[in-house]
Amino acid sequence: MRLESDIELLMRVDLFQGFQPEQLRLVAFGAERERMHKDEVLYRDGEEADGGYVVVRGQIDLMVFRGRREIILDSCLEGSLLGELALLTANRRISNAVAAVETEVLHVPRRLFHRMLNEYPETAALMYRRLSQSVSRTMENLARVHGKLENIPKLDIPAETHPELEGFTIPQPGGETD
Repeated sequence: MRLESDIELLMRVDLFQGFQPEQLRLVAFGAERERMHKDEVLYRDGEEADGGYVVVRGQIDLMVFRGRREIILDSCLEGSLLGELALLTANRRISNAVAAVETEVLHVPRRLFHRMLNEYPETAALMYRRLSQSVSRTMENLARVHGKLENIPKLDIPAETHPELEGFTIPQPGGETD
C-alpha cells in the first residue's frame, strides 16, 4: 500500500524523526506524489515556496547559475527533504531543483504541515529545536566556507575570454574587491 510506504519513507527523513505514527500518517495522506522526467524542473530560484519535497526515488540536483555557468550545489537522493523551512514559513526558493534522472517526489504543502502542528502542538516545540540546530549548523558551515574563500587570491582573467566568470569575484585577503 502506497500510504504505508510513504509513512516508512517519512520515518527516515531527519526532520520527521521522533514524530508519532499518526502524525506521519496525516502528512503522508495529505501529501501529493509527483513524477518527474530527467531534466524536468521541480522549482526555480526566486519562486514562492509553498512547502517541502521528499525524494521518493531518483535524484534532484539543486543548482544555481553564475553568468552562463551552471553550478550544482547538492544532489538529493531518496529520503532527502528539500525546502524544510518552507514547511513553516513563506519564503522564496534559493536554487533551481531539477530531476537528474526519472524521479518521484512527495510534496508536503505548508498548509498540511501547519494542520499537523496544530493538531499535535508538542511537535511544534520539537520542530523549533530541530530547525534552530539546523540553522546553527548552516551558519557554522557558511562561516567555514567564507574563511576558505577569503584565502583564495583573486583571479585576473578577462571577462571577454571567459564570459562564464562574469560577475564572479573572490575577495582578496584584506577585504578589497574590484
